[in-house]
Order: sequence, then C-alpha cells, then structure tokens
Amino acid sequence: MRLGRLTGVIYGLVAAAGWGLSAVAATHAARRAGTYLAVLSGQGLGVIVLLVLTAILRPSFAAVNGHVAAILAGAGLLGLLGYLTFYRALEYGGAVGLVSAISATYGGVTTVLAVILLGEHLGAYGTVGVVLAVAGVAMASAHSPATEETPPVAVGEPIVGVAPAPSRIRNLSRAGIPLAFASALTYGVGGFLLGDYSARAGWLTSALLAHGASVTVLLMALPFLGRRKPSRPAASAIGWAAAAGLTDIVGLLAFSRGGSVGQVAVTAAVSSVYPAIPLVAGLAIFGERLGRRQLAGVGLIVGGLVLIGLA
Repeated sequence: MRLGRLTGVIYGLVAAAGWGLSAVAATHAARRAGTYLAVLSGQGLGVIVLLVLTAILRPSFAAVNGHVAAILAGAGLLGLLGYLTFYRALEYGGAVGLVSAISATYGGVTTVLAVILLGEHLGAYGTVGVVLAVAGVAMASAHSPATEETPPVAVGEPIVGVAPAPSRIRNLSRAGIPLAFASALTYGVGGFLLGDYSARAGWLTSALLAHGASVTVLLMALPFLGRRKPSRPAASAIGWAAAAGLTDIVGLLAFSRGGSVGQVAVTAAVSSVYPAIPLVAGLAIFGERLGRRQLAGVGLIVGGLVLIGLA
C-alpha cells in the first residue's frame, strides 16, 4: 500500500513539474510570439507526441463511434478555448502565478460537474476543498493596492506573430483575471467530457482525438488570422512554445499513468500544487509583485485543490 502511494506521489510530482514549467514557458511564448502562434506550436507538438505514442502502443479505436468522436472533439475544442484564454491572459500581462492558480481551479469545475451529472460523492475533503478554492479565487482577484503600482507592459495583438503596438495596462497582475476565469471554466467542462469518455475509448485514443480536433481548428483559422501581415517571431519564441507544449504533455502522461496504476486521488492531490512553480517564477524571473491578499488567495487555491484531489 505504501509503495502504491509512493508511486502516486512520484507521478503527481512529475505532473506538477510538467504543468508548472509549461505555464512558465507559455508566458515567454505568449509574450514573444502572440497567443495564436504559441498555442498552435504547443498543441501541434503535443499531437506529434501523441501520434508517436499511438504508433508505439497501438491503442484500440473500436469503441470510437460517431457520437464518441463528436464528444471528444467537443472536449478538445473546449480545451482549446482554455488554452487560448490562458495564453491570452499571460500575453495581456497577467501575473503568471495568479493566472495559473485561478486557471487551475478547473479541477474544481470538473469535480462539481461529476457530482451533479454523474452522481459522484464529493465527501468532506472535496467539499472543504471547493470552499477553499472559491474563497482563494475571491481573495486573489480582489482589488489590491500593490497591483496599482505595477508599471505598464506591452501587450500583443490578437493575431499571429509579435505585437508591434504596445498598450498600457494599469494593473499588471489583474489584467488577465477575467480570461483566467474563462480558462478555468472551459478547461473544467472539457476535462469533464474528456475524463468521462476516456473510460470508454481509452485515454490515449481520447487524448489524440481531442488534441487533433483543436489543432485542426487552429490550422483552419490560420487564413482568417493572417489578413494583416504579422511580424516574424524569433526562433526563441517558437522554442518556448514548443517547450510549453512538451512539458504540458509530460504532465498529462504522468497524471494519466498515475490514474492507470490506481492512484488517482494521490496523483491528483500532489499534482495540484503545480501553481507554486509559476508563482515562484513570476516573482523571481518576471519581477511580478503580488499583494499579501493575493498571495494568501493563491495559497487557499492550492490547498483547496489538494483537498479536492484527496476527495
């Protein structure tokens, strides 16, 4: 039993490291290449990794009919909206630690949906976790005098490439909060659908179909987003985007593996601490400043997510 829990802890730590590092890389990518290119590069690399795994593991597609494929594609598109709003929040100058913590509450959205629609039992830990996460979000997004003193930053255009025109943002750490909320909601609903139908079609098959749908839509949108000639992003920007996609897939695979060995709760609880990585990076690398209330809110969010994972 102890060995099993230790396995769950290890996979949870790998997932947390992957997702935390992905948020840091995504910040660099979004602010250098713009949201669209950053998401396309990351998601495209993710699909390539999944295709390689599919060729090696040869999962069955027997359970995938038209209905299942449509639901998984829908889950992928919701996840795409989550990625776009998350990266856009970072591009807009939202504090990476704060945006990541709020976005991470998608786990609470998925849990609540599972309780309402699937009749799953939340339990005492889960209930307290949801309450703490909600309270943390309220505290983190509340007005803080410290955020007003943050200097303005340049923000990218919502098209491919590097933004040529800067705009001023009064509150750096609050700028991406509405987008972070949207990210949590779309991630949560998409994650619920993906998790529910993965049990029928298999995790690798489901992940491939969902990611494939998102990349297909991104490619179809390319002609419409290129009406203005974009600036050519630096190679380092694409490199950061690729790093974000790769580390995100590492986190996903580690989380899925932890669940496959029967340690879903432990893996979920440990992986929920991943917002701590972008929080530290925001303070140390990006020079972000959060007020005490916001830091306390992030702490409540992480604590709530851990309890939800243990539910």
